[in-house]
Amino acid sequence: MTASLTQLLIKTLSRGFFRVHSGMLLFLFVAVFSYCFFILTAGTIRPDEALVFNIIFLLSFASAPIMMILVFIVWLVYTIKSWQYVAAQLRMDQYQFLFYSSTALSKRKQFKSWFFAQLFISIPLIVYGLFSVVAGVLYGHYLIPVLIVIYLLFLNGLSAFLYLQLMNRIMRNEESTVLNKLTNSWKKPFPLLFLYDIIHRKKLAFLITKLLCWAILSGVFLLFAELRNDLRIAGMAILGVAVAHTLLIYQGQRFEAQYLSFSKNFPYSRNRLYVQLVLLYVLLLLPEGTWLFLRFDAITASGLLLIMLSVTLLFRSLLYWLGLHMNSYLHWVFGLFMLFFWIIMFQWVWILIPVNFLLSYALFFRNYYR
Repeated sequence: MTASLTQLLIKTLSRGFFRVHSGMLLFLFVAVFSYCFFILTAGTIRPDEALVFNIIFLLSFASAPIMMILVFIVWLVYTIKSWQYVAAQLRMDQYQFLFYSSTALSKRKQFKSWFFAQLFISIPLIVYGLFSVVAGVLYGHYLIPVLIVIYLLFLNGLSAFLYLQLMNRIMRNEESTVLNKLTNSWKKPFPLLFLYDIIHRKKLAFLITKLLCWAILSGVFLLFAELRNDLRIAGMAILGVAVAHTLLIYQGQRFEAQYLSFSKNFPYSRNRLYVQLVLLYVLLLLPEGTWLFLRFDAITASGLLLIMLSVTLLFRSLLYWLGLHMNSYLHWVFGLFMLFFWIIMFQWVWILIPVNFLLSYALFFRNYYR
């Protein structure tokens, strides 16, 4: 079982690391070896002298403490990159089975498997260090080659220990906060599941978004205090609020695609699903809507809330068309922001309500089952 776990870790995590960081590896190692063994020096030298010049780099590493420290720092950065990659992968749902299967082994066996997995990731370091050790031994330098071996063993042992600690605690870090305990007994209707996901996992993103919205609303009206009754100022502010929710909007689509894909088999009409989406974002924008009703009269506040809601729904419906492609999505959000900004400047504020609602509904209706 230990051998099976080792093979599994190597095939999934170790090889995955090489696939993701292939560009960095080619630059750091292939380029270095090409330089050490194939560089042509200026002038004319004999072939036997060229070989001496070509191993100077390796000899300097095997004999010079300063060079050794610099290369050791590079190796440490490489190892930290591997930690970040493995830790990120282990938090993904497709690797959750490792938590329940690998922890059935003793910690010693788990450590052994993780050690070999990290050893596979460290193959470039090992090959480079092996060349340096051989060059150092051949030319009578023994201390630094021994330190190279010890350092590589230390990095791999430390990595295995960190992975072991990560796997032997709850992967998702489900904190029993007061808020989570309070909402555990609440009914969770299907349209509002993303709000509970925000409460459970995305509290920081939600808090940052709301603080940013408060800063936008307060900053715009403070900056244009003498024009506070100009409807264009309010339009600019709520447009900024809608854009500030871009991250939560994207997370909402990602949550739906990752956890609620089965819901497309439910006997719900697209009209009903769109109404549920409207309800979700009404609740999400409730703090900003409350601020609008405290700041303006009921009619103006209702209109501004509808504009903010329509822009938010359009941003959300775009994701049904674009998919979870953040770069394309951000380009569209920026382009629409500039378009809406100039529409507001030309005092065509209210036209945004029907146009955005119609566009968002059309995008949702056409692309929901894609």
